[in-house]
Amino acid sequence: MRFFSRPEVWFLILASGVAAWWALREPEPYATDAAEIAATTGEDAPLRIQRCTLTRDFGNARLDIEFRFRNTAPRPLFMQPPDVRLLTADGKEVPPFILPTERPPMVPEKASTDLRLRYWLDKEHLAGALRLDVRGQSVEVKSATPLDLDKLENDKPRVWTNAKWE
Repeated sequence: MRFFSRPEVWFLILASGVAAWWALREPEPYATDAAEIAATTGEDAPLRIQRCTLTRDFGNARLDIEFRFRNTAPRPLFMQPPDVRLLTADGKEVPPFILPTERPPMVPEKASTDLRLRYWLDKEHLAGALRLDVRGQSVEVKSATPLDLDKLENDKPRVWTNAKWE
C-alpha cells in the first residue's frame, strides 16, 4: 500500500500544517497603556452604563445591565462578587441572577469590553437608588425615584438608557 499516494493523507497533512500555523502565529498586540485604551475606546470613564432592561416576573424582576468596562489591572477580571456588586441606596447587595449554564463574563487585562450582568430584584430594591460597583469604580444604575413593580406588565421588558426610570 502506498501511504502518500492517497489524497486524504495529503489533505490531513495540509490541514495539520494550517492548524499549526494558526496556533503558533503571533497574536495582534493589545493596547497596554491606559492612555492607549482610552484612545481606542474614545471614552475616559472606565465604567459606563449603556442600557438597563427590566423584566417583571410576577412579584420580582430580572434586571439586565449592559455596560462597558475598561480593565486597567494587570490581571483579568471575572464579573462576580466581591469585585462586582449591585448595591441599594442603603448599601445592601442585590443578588445576581445566575444560570448554571452561563459562565461569568470576563474582562481581559488592560482591555475594554462590553458586558451584560443580570440581577434578581425584589419590590424593595426598586424603591430607591441602585449603584453598580466594579472593583472600586461606581456608577448610578437607577435614581432614587421609586418604581412601582405592580404597574409594569408581566414578562414585558422595559428598557432605560439613563438612571431616571419613570
